[in-house]
Formats: sequence, structure tokens, C-alpha cells
Amino acid sequence: MKKWISCGVAAIALSAAAVATGNTLSEPSANRSIKAGVQCTYPPFSYRDMSGQLKGFEIDVVSEVADRIQAKLQFVCLDFNGLIPALLAQKIDVIAASLSITEVRKNSIDFSIPYRASTARFLGERREGIQPFDADGKPDPAALKGKIVGVQRATTNDTYLAAVFPGVQISRYDSAENLLLDLTARRIDLALVGPLKVERDFLNQDAGKNYQFVGPEIESVQYFGSGVAFGLRKDAQALREAINAALQGMYDDGTFKAINQRYWSFSVLPSVWH
Repeated sequence: MKKWISCGVAAIALSAAAVATGNTLSEPSANRSIKAGVQCTYPPFSYRDMSGQLKGFEIDVVSEVADRIQAKLQFVCLDFNGLIPALLAQKIDVIAASLSITEVRKNSIDFSIPYRASTARFLGERREGIQPFDADGKPDPAALKGKIVGVQRATTNDTYLAAVFPGVQISRYDSAENLLLDLTARRIDLALVGPLKVERDFLNQDAGKNYQFVGPEIESVQYFGSGVAFGLRKDAQALREAINAALQGMYDDGTFKAINQRYWSFSVLPSVWH
């Protein structure tokens, strides 16, 4: 389904690097406190239920990590485009919000080992018949001439759309929910979205019954990176290594798989389990 490196190999490489440089994991402390920046309106990854409690796949994953490193966890709700600025300003300690690993982002922040794949797909109304890719599966910018495509602001999807489909009219949104609302209201012709979210929370619901994915799943390391991971400051090496060790333990003992299966029937990180 997705092509990428095994997190097990990545964790071994990181551990070896730590030994080589004389840096080791800091001892877990019951007094450690970390603030995690999350999107609180992004189901099934992070959202508030009817009682106001934060729920979702990423909430479960980062909560389990915090337990394993014996840290008190505090969630901070932020818009996606405010996450990296908040991290750099030390308002949060870790980003847990579907943040793809990209070379551009690596210039300013560090990442944990990945915990899911990063891909995109176009989404549109069944009757429209718009095809953004040609018969060979190559992007066809001419097919979107005169069309309006919606995308969440400051995401890898935004970067990909502007670069690969030059000239397309782009409508940018601060949340995936507002993006989908405008799609169903026919204010935009297509949306470029994360398929994991949309399949579960839109296409499988009544609101999405007249919509479908358009074209293939888009995999591009250049634009979408090598996966989704926790974002950390470059000076947080001990925290990054502690998080990596916790994630690797979750992969090895089946805890991550159990969390995954609460939300999807398929693996979001195949290389870890096969």
C-alpha cells in the first residue's frame, strides 16, 4: 500500500547515533510535563466528544507515549498553521497533529520516527467527472483549468497542489471541516484531502454519499514526506529519543496495532507489522 522504511530500522539507527555521540536517553521522570499541540477539530485524529473530552487516533498515540515516558501530558488546541510557530516559541513541546516529515520542515524542527503514512487524494462529486490525472496516471493541470480546488492551508497538500497543478484556482481553509462544507455547498469543484480522515468521517457518512475519491492515491516523498511523525524542537534530543523508544515499544508489543484498529480495519503503517 505505502512504500517506506521500517520504523524498527530507523529506531536502531537513532539509538546507534546516540551511543556514538555519547548521548543517551534521559531517565524518565514522574515530574516531567510536556505540552502537545493538537488540532481539536480533526476527527478521527483529534476532536472533542459530546462531553468535551479530547478523543482520536493521535490523542491515543501521544497519550500512550506520555505514559511510557512517565510524563504528565497537557493538550494545547491550535490551528494547523500555528503549530510550528508555537513549537518554536516554546509554547508547546511536541506537535501531534498529522504533521508530515518534509525537508522544508526539517530545516526548522526535528521529527520522531513516523507513526503513519502521508498521502493525498482528490475528492469530488460523483456526477462531475473531473479527472486531474491522465490515462497514464500523470498530473494533468489542463483538466483543472477553470476549476476551484479546496485545500487546508499551510499543509503538504497545499504545497503539492500549487506546484504540480500550476494555474489552478485554489481556495484555502483553516480546517478540513470548512473545506468539506464548501465542497458539499458546491463552492469548490474538488478538494485535495488526506484519505484516512475523509474515508471514515465523510465518504462513509450520509453527507458523503454522493462523493468519491477522484484519481489514484498520491504518494510523493518530495511533497508529502516520508510519513507522519511528532514534531519537536531541534534542542529536544532527549525527548525525541524517549518518544522514539516509546513508539518502537508500541510497535513491538502490539499496542500501536490495537490503537490503529480502533479507527481503521487496515494498517496505517504496514512496514512495522509485516
